[in-house]
Amino acid sequence: MKNILLVEPAYRSKFPPLGLLRLATYHKGKGHRVAFVRGENNWARARQWDRIYVASLFTWELPRTAATIDFYLPAVKQPKDIFVGGVAVTLFPDYIRNRSESTIIEGPLDTPGRLGPGTPAVANLVPDYSILKRVDHEYYPQNAYFVRLTKGCIRDCSFCAVPRLEREFGMMSPLREQVAETIKRHGQKRHLVVMDNNILGIGGIEDIFNEIRDLGFQSGARYKGRERTVDFNQGLDARLISAKPELAKLLASICVSPIRLAFDFVGIRRAYERAIRLLVAQGFIEFTNYMLFNFNDSPRDMWDRIWVNANLNQELGIRITGFPMRFIPMDDVSRRHVARNWHWRYLRGIQCVLLATRGLVSPNPDFIRNAFGETYEDFLEILSMPDRYIIYREHYRNDAAADWKREFNKLNDGRKVELMEVLRDLNSEWRQRARKIAQLDRTFRNIIEHYYPGGKTAARTPEEEELSQQGVSVGYDSGPG
Repeated sequence: MKNILLVEPAYRSKFPPLGLLRLATYHKGKGHRVAFVRGENNWARARQWDRIYVASLFTWELPRTAATIDFYLPAVKQPKDIFVGGVAVTLFPDYIRNRSESTIIEGPLDTPGRLGPGTPAVANLVPDYSILKRVDHEYYPQNAYFVRLTKGCIRDCSFCAVPRLEREFGMMSPLREQVAETIKRHGQKRHLVVMDNNILGIGGIEDIFNEIRDLGFQSGARYKGRERTVDFNQGLDARLISAKPELAKLLASICVSPIRLAFDFVGIRRAYERAIRLLVAQGFIEFTNYMLFNFNDSPRDMWDRIWVNANLNQELGIRITGFPMRFIPMDDVSRRHVARNWHWRYLRGIQCVLLATRGLVSPNPDFIRNAFGETYEDFLEILSMPDRYIIYREHYRNDAAADWKREFNKLNDGRKVELMEVLRDLNSEWRQRARKIAQLDRTFRNIIEHYYPGGKTAARTPEEEELSQQGVSVGYDSGPG
């Protein structure tokens, strides 16, 4: 009997590590002992394991993943007994390869033999939800079937990781089989989470919706007296809904909540608005909206999309809650990427706004005006402010922030661009900061004092420390769009 350890590094994770859960099913089926931990666990490190699997998720968390691998090296006979796989390792395998002699698994385990001769296609196995009870971490949603019906995507968006992770669009195990096997092993679940990249791109989608209804997830469905939901977690393709209005009717026939749509660039505005209107006509009033930024867009592009949602909310009496998501290149572990049409200070400003709003854009137009400004010029001014003036807007509004605003408005457009470049340099070259500030002209020195009092970074509040360490709402992709 072999001893198997499954490890999820201690990065932020909302959803269960389904790859590890499927590996648990595989190894338990072989009669092996299986343990699951998060992060660096001293109990697990003090024991000997025949094999350790380490998951990866975001490429900017690869340094943490590498440190996790190093932590568990004493727990195996040789480094190659640690298997590392997942999204980040598939996208940027050389990061781990250059730092570790562990075994790297690139891509999904969707074909037999990936783990050795005679091994099954692990990606088709039902996850073992029982191992989640062994860690002190709350995954969401609880009591749900997590399923995938397809791999890949019909789109080939250049900002998205999916074309590199799963190059071909194709079917996986039938939904009914996945649910039946889960019930057999773990009992019935209340909710259904569909993890497909672009579920509406399936041919014969009507049959899938019929199956969802037959499994007890029709509109208004309840489980033991409580509301059931279907969550298309990776987002629904607004362009497909716009082109095929019958899709809105199919969605209304099941208990889908929330409706997740992506609005990743302003070029799909017409299709996005049409999709919203078609869904509202079917009775939907609550929406979750993902907005990619820092790619080929601009601050103006983002501003326009924020107000498209605000105006739809006001006109139709609905609630579209926005989640801006900053683009990070797939081989970037620093999270410092600044797109051609953005400034570092603007991106930092967006993070500060989102920190104050807990990562979302409220459906309330008055809230949007207060958080992002009444006009586009207000928006740029807010993004240009020092961190604490953004996060604690009301506290600083009548004194320090007002002084900053007077200094800022003395600058013409060219000088404002120059200020953005100075702030970028002062942020990156912090060891030389005091000397560089001393070399600035008086106008810039006066305004820079608000960012770096006395040439130093202002003392951070706990919220600002979190911003520095973690950032807000950062991802590769916000779903099809």
